[in-house]
Amino acid sequence: MATGFDVNRSRVSDDALAEFLSKPVEEDIISVPGIGEKAAAILGTATDDDPAIETTFQLIGKFLSLKGKGMSSKEHCDAMWFYLQAKGINSYRAGIVHSIAERTNIMMPGIYESSD
Repeated sequence: MATGFDVNRSRVSDDALAEFLSKPVEEDIISVPGIGEKAAAILGTATDDDPAIETTFQLIGKFLSLKGKGMSSKEHCDAMWFYLQAKGINSYRAGIVHSIAERTNIMMPGIYESSD
């Protein structure tokens, strides 16, 4: 069983990732490769400890909020992967993390290094 983020476990196609990265960020969270109706519903459910994530912007914000001081890209992506796991996202976790990391890296170059 996988323990943490591994880009090689992403089931998001290269075409889907390229399309997501080539367009402006859309509000609709389902525009993120790997997120369907079920994952959107899970993320959109608030808990006492965690607010609902209903938009792509909020998901990017969550990713950025997990970037701790001195964290490597691998540690950062692991944090997001484990966050999604804790929320109950059981499919496409690696693809979701990879898509958000690559998208964020376009906006903030250097935040994600795929070789890290």
